[in-house]
Amino acid sequence: MKVNSVVYKKLCAQAEEAKDRGFIKLADGILDAIGPCPDEECGKYSYSQMQDDIHNDLWKIATRVMYYHNIKSCDAIKLEGVLEVLASELSDELESAMGMDGVIKSDMEPKIPGEK
Repeated sequence: MKVNSVVYKKLCAQAEEAKDRGFIKLADGILDAIGPCPDEECGKYSYSQMQDDIHNDLWKIATRVMYYHNIKSCDAIKLEGVLEVLASELSDELESAMGMDGVIKSDMEPKIPGEK
């Protein structure tokens, strides 16, 4: 997932500052997340798509934990319940931290028929 050029430039500057201050893990995390270039062609991206992407990324995190602990089996249905709750809580917390709590609809949300 890429970000628009405005936030891309700001995050690059923050990553550079983090690196200068010795916060290498933070700098690397930012740069890895945003990729080598911004998204100049912002397409539509629904809330449902965002939730699905967060959910899928949480499954990737869960598999890293499985790998680390050399898990031989797991109850995927039980894990799915945990990941669904985490996805919802995570998006709420991130939106709040970015000052987006209370925002009803993103500019990225596809328009519904008849909406201007």
